[in-house]
Amino acid sequence: MEQYLRRRESCWLHQHRHTGDENFVMRRIYSSMGMFNSYHSNCKPGKAGQDTGAIFNVEFNADGNIVVAATQRKCVLVFDAITQKEIFKVPDAHTDSVNCIKFFDDRLFATGSDDFTVALWDLRNMKQKLRVLHGHSNWVKNIEYSSKDKLLVTSGFDGSIFTWDIKSQTEQGLISQRVFHASGLMRCRISPAGDKLVFCTSSGYIMIVHHLDLTTLHKDLCGFRPGIYRLMQMGEQYIPQAAKYDHVFSKRQKKNRVELVTDFPDQNDAEMIMTLQIHPQCLCMLTRNVSCDEQSEWTCIHDINEEPEPTDDDETGDEDEPLTKKKRTLLPQPRQTEPTEPETRAPARPMLRRFMRANTVRVNGATPVAGSDNFIPDIWAAEVTVQERAIRQSRARNSNNHVSGYNFVYAISSGVLPLRSSLANRLLSGSARTRAGLEADQRVAPAEASNADTNNSRSSSSSSSSSNGSSSSSDTTVSLEFGPRLRMRPLSNISAAAVASAGEMGAHTILVNAKKLLYYASETNNKPGFIKEPGFSADGRIICSPYANGVRLLGYQADCSDYPSQLVIDQVKHSPRQLVELANIIEHQDVVLCAKFSPKEPLLVTGCNGGEVAWYRPCL
Repeated sequence: MEQYLRRRESCWLHQHRHTGDENFVMRRIYSSMGMFNSYHSNCKPGKAGQDTGAIFNVEFNADGNIVVAATQRKCVLVFDAITQKEIFKVPDAHTDSVNCIKFFDDRLFATGSDDFTVALWDLRNMKQKLRVLHGHSNWVKNIEYSSKDKLLVTSGFDGSIFTWDIKSQTEQGLISQRVFHASGLMRCRISPAGDKLVFCTSSGYIMIVHHLDLTTLHKDLCGFRPGIYRLMQMGEQYIPQAAKYDHVFSKRQKKNRVELVTDFPDQNDAEMIMTLQIHPQCLCMLTRNVSCDEQSEWTCIHDINEEPEPTDDDETGDEDEPLTKKKRTLLPQPRQTEPTEPETRAPARPMLRRFMRANTVRVNGATPVAGSDNFIPDIWAAEVTVQERAIRQSRARNSNNHVSGYNFVYAISSGVLPLRSSLANRLLSGSARTRAGLEADQRVAPAEASNADTNNSRSSSSSSSSSNGSSSSSDTTVSLEFGPRLRMRPLSNISAAAVASAGEMGAHTILVNAKKLLYYASETNNKPGFIKEPGFSADGRIICSPYANGVRLLGYQADCSDYPSQLVIDQVKHSPRQLVELANIIEHQDVVLCAKFSPKEPLLVTGCNGGEVAWYRPCL
């Protein structure tokens, strides 16, 4: 250290920038960090944590002199970061747990809660809220602020992303708009420059929106369902209703271009991506996920930048090349006129097994689309909140019953399956149709029979069975069996003639997601069900990750070097590396749930499940 100071005084460092002295100093600083104060030590004996409960989130203001903590028991705590003293305490900030905090400037901030609302606060008057924003239908878990568009962005477990113009005021409140919806939405972040939006889900994928324009996002991505598109990629089955949104991935999409991130370590079958953070210089993104077996947690670093435009040589090259424009070609599916033998095929990933457990799905009150004979519900989507999912899993463990219903189930016609008269009549057999409508169908049937003699007997028998079914029962329950007749034929069973005629019939293509994984680290799975919030240091060199009853400081390399250059990143993408542990600090009495670095200095704050807030700084 003395040698470094002498070199700095003699201006030697300005002439030799790559000597490693800066990395040496930063390693000394971060590896020597230790706890020097805590919120428990400032409380009366026996009172610590009783009023606040668990600390879910901590946030610094832009100047780094104020820290606000969100707690489990409806409380908001405000600390002086210099003295570590409590300044304000709002005992009933919300009617339920407070989840997240976001500063707009040095004095204004917002809080999100399990009471489905967002509250605006001013540090100069913490006795009352400035405004309360209503719009979400489930827990609010994330708040962001776009400095470019001057809009507040909120997201919750209802899957909705809302924008709020906090400078507007009408009789009904602020001007708001729901700009996107994604099933299983967990966290949503906006880059510091406001040009990227990133969100993670409980379905094991991350979605990046490049060249973000919040004012046109709802129009540019209208109707796009990333979950259905991801299902098409995983099953390698062309789904027209999903493929028609290929344009949102194209480079021609000048605004709100979409990119999916789905690669994780080999040992990590990521399912629920709980947390998400963006690098201070928007160089990468940090996530923490739970594997499908719910036995392990992983911290991952992914590249957040756009991939270069591929050339013709790249598309025919190695499949390991990280190119989003690479496509997987699927041959057209010939229509089957007769039922085939059952063909078994294992699901693409273990997390699809939840949708394969029940052989029969019964939907009450579901009827086919009026006026459409081509509606075949071959995709069934079920939406369930994270809270309900945890309750069902606990109930399933206790009762040894792995099948549970969902409250929100809807059918989607992908357009893949050809229409079969037997299936169509089965769908219509349970609906309450009037006798006049049946007679009209019988009058039309002979006219159609003249064009297709082979289907005459089948149509008449199906029509009579439909009449008997409708007269015997008026229940609107539709029962669909997902049996062998609805399964897709594997690509390997397609004949050579179909391969030869693929060019004439037109082959389908499915986009392959680029490789984005750079670094990873395995974590402990203490307190399953609780979300642990990691974070970046102000310079982006260090990741602070909650680890059991403490926090780990992780770096890209052992010398605590800065984020790698683009040349090194291209090499790391082919072989992701493990993050290096620089320090492991265990000071809490309970599991740490959140960690946050100051934006101005190497000052770290952590909060645990027991309600303790701890402060760390270097001890040189």
